[in-house]
Amino acid sequence: MATIDVEAIKRESEEIIRRYGGQTCDGLPCHDPADPARDVQAVARRALVLNAMLQIAFQAPIPVIKRWISAHDLDDELVESERAILEKENADLTEQERANLHWYIEALWALAWVGGLIEQMPFDEHVGDNLAALCPNLQIGEDGAKFLTRMRLRPHDELYRMRDLYYRLHWWTRNAELQGQPTGNVSIDIIMERRKALEWTLNADDDWDNVNMST
Repeated sequence: MATIDVEAIKRESEEIIRRYGGQTCDGLPCHDPADPARDVQAVARRALVLNAMLQIAFQAPIPVIKRWISAHDLDDELVESERAILEKENADLTEQERANLHWYIEALWALAWVGGLIEQMPFDEHVGDNLAALCPNLQIGEDGAKFLTRMRLRPHDELYRMRDLYYRLHWWTRNAELQGQPTGNVSIDIIMERRKALEWTLNADDDWDNVNMST
């Protein structure tokens, strides 16, 4: 594992944010560089669940998604909130559940980056048009091979750097939101969902429903 200079990475993240007109907080602490990353199979399997659940936001029938998850031995990857959704009918989903499922797309994009399926993840841009092509197509019954065999976990220092950046972006966008300040093309919702995926990747103690998102 490459040596990680947390203070240098903090300064780099802050410089990037300032270039975009953002504010930084010098007192915001650094993550522990020794935090172990999940293995690539865990990342791939979580991505498969995100992709499957996301289809519900696009009006896929819940029973179809539930069967696909079970058929591909992903039931153990589900967290409590996802299990609750899969026990419902589409018409019975709450607005919050629908919103949460919609935002899975940004977390999925972040895991595609974590797994090396995309080269860049600019924080001021939406999900790329190529995401659908990267994911298994549930409508034609594709399995999880696109993730399980193609993902390659990025080096730990790259994961750490990206998590640090999104962590500090989260502070900026949240602070700006509280003060009614604009953040241009940088959306707090996008930042939060991608940060969640990065934090989950580098913290094996948190499940998807309980990722530490403090700033």
